[in-house]
Amino acid sequence: MNISERITEQNVNVADTNVVRINDNVIKGFHARFGQPKADGTRLVSYYFFYRVGGRNGRQINYFMGNSKSMDAGLARRIALQIEPHIAAGKDILKMKFESEKKDIRFKDFWRYLGEEFIQNKYKNSDEICRQFQHYILPQIGAIHLSKLSARLIKLRIIDPLLQENKTSLTRTLLNFINKILQYAASLDYIPALPILVIDGLTPCIKSKEMTTLPILTGAQIKGVYYRANSSSDKSVYLFTLKLQILTGQSLAIICRTYRQDIKGNKWLLRDRNGKLNGRSLPIDGPLKVLLKQGVKDFSRPQSLYLIPGKGSRAKDDKSMDPKSLAKHQKKFINEIHGIALSMSQLLKDIKQAMLQVGVSPLVVAYLFHQKVESYLQLSTDDPLIASGLDTWYHG
Repeated sequence: MNISERITEQNVNVADTNVVRINDNVIKGFHARFGQPKADGTRLVSYYFFYRVGGRNGRQINYFMGNSKSMDAGLARRIALQIEPHIAAGKDILKMKFESEKKDIRFKDFWRYLGEEFIQNKYKNSDEICRQFQHYILPQIGAIHLSKLSARLIKLRIIDPLLQENKTSLTRTLLNFINKILQYAASLDYIPALPILVIDGLTPCIKSKEMTTLPILTGAQIKGVYYRANSSSDKSVYLFTLKLQILTGQSLAIICRTYRQDIKGNKWLLRDRNGKLNGRSLPIDGPLKVLLKQGVKDFSRPQSLYLIPGKGSRAKDDKSMDPKSLAKHQKKFINEIHGIALSMSQLLKDIKQAMLQVGVSPLVVAYLFHQKVESYLQLSTDDPLIASGLDTWYHG
């Protein structure tokens, strides 16, 4: 039996056993629900606030406020009085709670309040994508807190079962959309950025059903290469550029196209492969500052524009050092240390992986390695996160 009266501690205590619900006759939507009688005759009382979002035909919500284990009717009423003006103003209390508890948000809650709308605004085929989320993703990881999501968990609960059914194409698609949602969550500070690119990096491995890509050189081995090059008495250009690559992740092509004038104060202005400045720069600090200062002294020439001029360069025939020649010597040096024939592109991949492992933000890694990210995730050239990320790498 449902009755309508003021919800007070006294009215709750004297309610007949036939009463299963009391609707407050003053605060619209506030109500108490009674459980089954226990052996001692008491009943659990749960307090709710019912409201709609979006008008008469909008979504109906029963907001759970608490029960008699944690509050009495008086406290529930005071909370209801605080909620009432927000409801009258058209606000969603459940969403307000969601936004105030960023650290404890579950994946399905983020999807419900922000993720689904993000997909609908971003993709033309959003209905199909949302259906895939509802069918393949939310039942598997929806109840997990965003902060506890990891590549391993996604692999075990979503990727592995789909690959066992030979649904490779669908797996790649789902992984891409999970990554987009997590990127969006990171941009709003709901999670750290770390899981994003790690998960993105799993995508190329789907064909072989291997969900982890092991680097050829580990972070410790890269560190060993740097210290061997740094302690060498041989002041060769290839050792200088090798150390530059390890410290910054820049390719030989970019390093060789650098002008002396690009080293300005505490910034290194970067150029694209076409030789034009691309608007990006790296902060010069710590070991990078020492290395560039020594490099300018040892290898630059007054008659050349380039930081590392090619042999025999003259003012009328100015050219940079050949990256292929440097790569040949670098590969030989690394092979002598670790016995590994390593390409320079693989070296950069290993450096990128090592940066992520020591805790450098994936957004910084994306900036250093010139990776494309969504516009709202792009770092500006003066972002302090870049200097912080490089400092983490230098000390890692």
